[in-house]
Amino acid sequence: MKKRSLRISMTAVAILALLLGALVYFQFGASSGSARAQDIGFGSLNKIQKRILSGFLSSEIDAHSASRQTARVRSNYFPTSDDGCPQNRGSNVKVNQNCLNVSDADLQGRGQANNETAIAIDPNNSKHVLASANDYRRGDGNCYGAFSLDGGRNWADTTVPMGFTRGTAFGNVARQYWQAGGDTSVAWDTRGNAYFDCQVFMRGPGTTNNPDQSSAVYVFRSTKNNGGSWNFPGRPVVEAHVSGTASGLPLEDKPYMTVDNHKGSPFQDRVYVTWTLFAADGTSYIYEEYSND
Repeated sequence: MKKRSLRISMTAVAILALLLGALVYFQFGASSGSARAQDIGFGSLNKIQKRILSGFLSSEIDAHSASRQTARVRSNYFPTSDDGCPQNRGSNVKVNQNCLNVSDADLQGRGQANNETAIAIDPNNSKHVLASANDYRRGDGNCYGAFSLDGGRNWADTTVPMGFTRGTAFGNVARQYWQAGGDTSVAWDTRGNAYFDCQVFMRGPGTTNNPDQSSAVYVFRSTKNNGGSWNFPGRPVVEAHVSGTASGLPLEDKPYMTVDNHKGSPFQDRVYVTWTLFAADGTSYIYEEYSND
């Protein structure tokens, strides 16, 4: 692995507002007597802040603002044989297999449709298509996907095993369990392997009584079965062990991945992942790592 960093020029005001937004999203609380971040909504951010904020974070802030409104009474719905979700709208085919959850307004964002979608086509076979999204079927955001073997006419769900990873970097324990995840992306190499990257995190105090506020980015590989299943555990791109702090920083956010699937390239099949590190010292850098194996 090798790293490169690109410096982002940001004003002190923009950095402070962005960090406060991250605090609200993850609801990183503090013990009694400690300072707490003030609530912030997406509408109060300026253009620069909105531009650099990840979509996953934006949707969570919007949902947090909406949860303060009076909950409307929701009636139950009755699924049909297709679970109440039409499989197509005109010539457009539905990719994900679940419906929108019906949820209470005070649970942040738990009625959302899938968002932050990504899609990639196997360079060796255009009928093999892989898609991914932030998915809320388990209540909180998680990394889910779907794959098609007939050029997108039909889809089946696929799930990366993101429930826990090796805990070596998180207190040298056997397993590190993750409460939520998202910010997915997918890619293929020239050998028919598919790749799926997933940001995972713990919400920490203020949401749970678990002081863990760690975050990480992992890459999963589907070895020549077109996204039907994934190698376990995920391979770490970056891991941040954070526990019981008032700020919940550092935070690893908004990853994105690509693979050099150009045959004959000197970097053929190299896997690249970038992400933003929001650090406790107020800096926000974009990092990149790549893997040759």
